[in-house]
Amino acid sequence: MIGDYDIQDAEERKISDEIQIPAYESEFMNAKMFLQLASTNTGDNLYDHLCETLNKILSERPLNVIDFFEEYSRRIKEKRYRPQTDHLEDIYVSPSSFDVANLMVPMLKPLSPLEPSTVDPADLEVADMSENNMLELLYYLEHCGLGLPRPEMFYVMLSMRKLVHTEPISTIRFWGKIFGTLKNYLIVECELKNEEYLKKNEAYNEEYFDEAKKQESVNMEALDENRIRKALDEIARMQQFGGEGSKYPRNLPPEPKSQYEEPPEPPPEPSGFGLNKLVYYVNTGIGEPWIQLPDVTPKQIRTSRLVYKSFTGNLDEPVLTYPKFPGNEREYLRAQIARITSGTQISPLGYYTFGGVQLGEGEEEEEEEGQGEEAAEEAKSDFRKNPKYEAPPLKDLLDPSMSFWVHHTPFILPQGRTTWWNPIPLPEGAGEGAEESENEEEKLGEEEEEMDKRRFSVEPETGPPLLTPLSEDAAVEAIPPWSIRCSSSIMDDFALAIVRSNLWPGAYCLSTQGPIFHNVYLGFGLKYMEHNFSPMPLPPVQQEYPIGPEVMEMTDPTGAQEEQWRIDHLPKPMEEFLPMGEELGEGEEEEDEIIEDDD
Repeated sequence: MIGDYDIQDAEERKISDEIQIPAYESEFMNAKMFLQLASTNTGDNLYDHLCETLNKILSERPLNVIDFFEEYSRRIKEKRYRPQTDHLEDIYVSPSSFDVANLMVPMLKPLSPLEPSTVDPADLEVADMSENNMLELLYYLEHCGLGLPRPEMFYVMLSMRKLVHTEPISTIRFWGKIFGTLKNYLIVECELKNEEYLKKNEAYNEEYFDEAKKQESVNMEALDENRIRKALDEIARMQQFGGEGSKYPRNLPPEPKSQYEEPPEPPPEPSGFGLNKLVYYVNTGIGEPWIQLPDVTPKQIRTSRLVYKSFTGNLDEPVLTYPKFPGNEREYLRAQIARITSGTQISPLGYYTFGGVQLGEGEEEEEEEGQGEEAAEEAKSDFRKNPKYEAPPLKDLLDPSMSFWVHHTPFILPQGRTTWWNPIPLPEGAGEGAEESENEEEKLGEEEEEMDKRRFSVEPETGPPLLTPLSEDAAVEAIPPWSIRCSSSIMDDFALAIVRSNLWPGAYCLSTQGPIFHNVYLGFGLKYMEHNFSPMPLPPVQQEYPIGPEVMEMTDPTGAQEEQWRIDHLPKPMEEFLPMGEELGEGEEEEDEIIEDDD
């Protein structure tokens, strides 16, 4: 029996050796690796898809999940392969981009239709926006390495479209951007309709008349006050001699009076002429309203040349400088814009012409009969776009001599105007004719004649005429006023000519090889200085009182000094003046009288 058991155990051990025990860990890893094999078409694998599907099912736990398993699998695949441009579902948007989008939404709405009116349709026409494609300008600026953020440029174009529908503007152009310490200024250059210029001039004349009346009343009050003060001083002087116990004090020396008389201030140019020909609107960023800047005055122009101050971005910020600027940052910004415009607005040669069409070589323009010198001078101050303009080749635009670029804005005289104003008024009738002026000079008094001589002795201020080439601009200590370069040295057929101002950093003019050119300013609104800025020194301290015994401190003399002074100033007898023992006789007196008669 024992032998049988041994044989049976041996057989069982033999069978167990032949059956291999499976390795569960290795099989699991092999199955997982198989499920993670990526598809050659989509790059996904079954393992990740099953994980996402089961997580979705476990999170929702629907009833009869076996009936919706294929639907869950399909939704997971659709979500994975949805394009990134589909923003129907929530995606992350930065707070700054979200704020900009909210500010842009009102500008994207269509403009309200104009209400029916009986006004002439020509007066209701809005400005042409076809030449204000800001995205095209941004395209050219990017070629030059310049530009502003695309959302900002797009907002400027939308806001300009809205501005021309709300304001009486005939033309509009993007002027540029001035950077400030707190905020920046976006600036557009506009030209109003003629009716608006007339209204502004009438309002200015009324305000000027009111100020003149107020000044006259103030002067009358000052005269009355001086008259009362003189009467009181006279009463005090009369009562001073009434006795020692008078309560009125001794009169003090008269108050000093300044002998300086300020020169007459030139009047500002009327709206629609000179520096006030164009109107400028500014805002401080996306979503901010456009604010119209006031007209500039000659005093503001002259003072802005003597100060050097950065902008803050607040139009109501006071300008604390020496000499004192007449106004806030609103007026200071307008003065700087006028100076930058006058010095940096340029155009290719031949784009503008005086009066009519520019003629070719060898041709002469026929002058109309009766056209005098006044008409010629008026034509030199008015130019228009040349309809037959042909753009110069790129090599001419890139000429370092700058002879193919001209200024098309008037020069600002040292007086602060584009036209000179004579500070001495011309007498009535002067200049009407040679015979009339001679007859009137005979009738004029001495004062009028002196005024007339002074007037004609003043030399009028002059500047370079319009359309003057840039080659005549003066350099600043061996620094050329302009720099020119090409946007690309490889693609010559599509390159741009870029002109940069060295006197006003930030002023650029770019021109294509066709009839397109743009002037733009992107800077801080400050002029280049060859040396560090030094403010004007303070004037010397004025003398309070003239030097004299009334105001000088002196030591009181002693009694002995007073007695000696009295003795020294006693009158001397006549005998001291004659030699001892000599007296004049009658004969000598007669001889002296005869000699005097002979003389």
